[in-house]
Amino acid sequence: MAGRAFVQLSAVLAFLASFVVLFVDIEAAVTVSVGPGQTVLKGNTVVLQCTYSVSTGAQVDIITWSFTSTTEGREVVTMLANTQSVFGTYEGRASITEQASLRIENVGEEDEGTYRCTVKVLSEGSADTKAVDLTVLVAASTPTIISTVNSAARAGDDLTLTCRSDGGKPLPTLTWFNGTQPMETGVEDATTNEAARQVIRDLTLSPVTRFENQASFVCRADQGYPDQLQVQSAEQVLDVQYPPVASISSAPDSSVKETNTLTLTCMVQSNPAASQIRWLKVNGDSSDVLQTGLTTTYVIPKITRSQNGTYRCEASNGVIPRDRESNGQATVNIDVYYAPKISSSFVQPFRVDFGSSLPPIECAAEGNPTPDLQWVQVGTGRTFNNPLSFATMSYGEEGTFTCQASALDFPKDTVNVTIDVKGRPDIIGNRPEAQEFKEGKTAQVVCEIQADPRPSRVEWFLMDSSDNRAIITTGSSYRIIQENLPNGMKSTLKIDSVKPEHSGRYVCKATNTYGEDEQFFDVTLQAADVVTTARGSDTTMVIIIVVVVLLLLLLLVGIGVMLAHKRGLLPCKGEPETGKGGRYVSYRDENVTNEFSIEMADKDKSPTAPLPSRVESSHYIPTPLVAASYEARLSGASFGEPRSPPGEGKPSDGKKVNSPAFPEPTTEEPPVQGGYRGEDGLNNAELELSSRKPASRRPIVEPKDMDLDYPTLRQQTASPYV
Repeated sequence: MAGRAFVQLSAVLAFLASFVVLFVDIEAAVTVSVGPGQTVLKGNTVVLQCTYSVSTGAQVDIITWSFTSTTEGREVVTMLANTQSVFGTYEGRASITEQASLRIENVGEEDEGTYRCTVKVLSEGSADTKAVDLTVLVAASTPTIISTVNSAARAGDDLTLTCRSDGGKPLPTLTWFNGTQPMETGVEDATTNEAARQVIRDLTLSPVTRFENQASFVCRADQGYPDQLQVQSAEQVLDVQYPPVASISSAPDSSVKETNTLTLTCMVQSNPAASQIRWLKVNGDSSDVLQTGLTTTYVIPKITRSQNGTYRCEASNGVIPRDRESNGQATVNIDVYYAPKISSSFVQPFRVDFGSSLPPIECAAEGNPTPDLQWVQVGTGRTFNNPLSFATMSYGEEGTFTCQASALDFPKDTVNVTIDVKGRPDIIGNRPEAQEFKEGKTAQVVCEIQADPRPSRVEWFLMDSSDNRAIITTGSSYRIIQENLPNGMKSTLKIDSVKPEHSGRYVCKATNTYGEDEQFFDVTLQAADVVTTARGSDTTMVIIIVVVVLLLLLLLVGIGVMLAHKRGLLPCKGEPETGKGGRYVSYRDENVTNEFSIEMADKDKSPTAPLPSRVESSHYIPTPLVAASYEARLSGASFGEPRSPPGEGKPSDGKKVNSPAFPEPTTEEPPVQGGYRGEDGLNNAELELSSRKPASRRPIVEPKDMDLDYPTLRQQTASPYV
């Protein structure tokens, strides 16, 4: 009872304070601020923010919260001297907290509206009021999807799915998805009922197809407050019945070689599953059943060409097809490959006259794929298209021709045809150019003849300036040689010891029972032997080229020798330093300060003179001198051993001379001589040494420059030093 009296007293005081504020014009001592409007989910707690500030020395006496909606207004709570009074339906749910904020628990839909916060300072006669809105959200129920078909849909029918959401505040927005992709086609506008808080949106599939079978269609309901209200959804997985859709795969391929195994597989899509599969072989408008059951494969072991054709599989599941696409049938064309086989037969041989045309020879073959046909001439490898024909036959087209039929990697099939050409002789080649030969030598002219039968007579003629012909027979300067060839004859005219009167135009004439042919050969003088045929002058041209190259090389060598002599790079024959008979050679060495002249002379096999006691030279005896005078020791003594006192050593090639026989050289003593004994007798050679200026070129001596009748000496002068 006391509490109720306190409440009534507070109300009276608040009324009086309001009255004073309205009619007393005084300066405001309090200022109120409120937070933004709040949105709260029904059943949750919300705090409406309200704060105030007062002037110095002033103190708040009363804080009140009031509620106003479109239909009513009421007090919520009043706080006086730190004592709160809660009114009406807010009792037990509302309270003032955090200075002047209003806390409402278990918010209901009736709590939605405008709330005002008022703060009063009675001592100053001041008060301030601010308003804030509260919105209450109500979660919608989980949406539901309703189908116009109670059970499974059938492909080809129209299907409507209806999505409905109830009880939401605000009403949700409904969106249709196919899996995760939003849909636009077939989606109608939403129908709303605010009073009933209901929204409906339809999705129409017109028509539904087999591709929608087991497809997931989702309806999502979004109320626009993701932080407080979750997006809710409903899913509908369609069960669409449709007749079988079939296709065929073949292994290894729809094209298969004969005798291989073929496996056909019927791949079926249907709902429900196929209850029967049949395999048939199609023959025009009719077909033969090969296999019936639930087996999806059909196997043909060792397939033959007779099994080539169209195969069909038929699947059924009780659902009546509504279009040809879904009739449950599929076909495949099987192409059986087999090796080519020539079917043509020929009467042989084909006989044709020389110079006439060959009628087409057609080669036919069976096979799959269609064989490629060509003709090949045996022996030459020449190829010809099918049919084989020639506008003008020659002996070059005579022989065996092979028809080849080929396909893929099958072995080739072949058949041979023989063509026999009969007719007059044909001399091979056109008229050759004039041929030349060397006077006094032997020349020959070759005439090659093709003929069937072989020529019965081959004649040679020499024409004069008036084109009169003189027959040539074997004898005197002429010889005629005949040689049989597989398809004719070769006649060779040989001219021994050619003379100018043999120049002229020669005629080769061949004759058989069908006729004759002849060819001209012009022969003149030339600087080399000539072998000429009616085929041309390839050999003569080669000889001419070789001769020209050799002449050029000789010219280059001559120029090189002249330049070498001019520059002193080659030695010259030395003049004899004495008047004695014999042959002489001059030596130079860039490492030796002396130039030596050697004179060789026979002494009628008299006893040899004693060895020279001194030799004029630099520190080394030049290698050519040793080779010419003392090399007998190195070469096996074929020229003779040098005599030396007993116990004394022999000189070494290119070595320093320190032996008593070859003491150190001086420049004061006169030239000395020495004698040598040969193996085949006593031959003497006199050696004369004279002082020369130093030479700057290494010793170069050609064996022909020595021209000595001593084999060993010739051998030695061919050494690297000479």
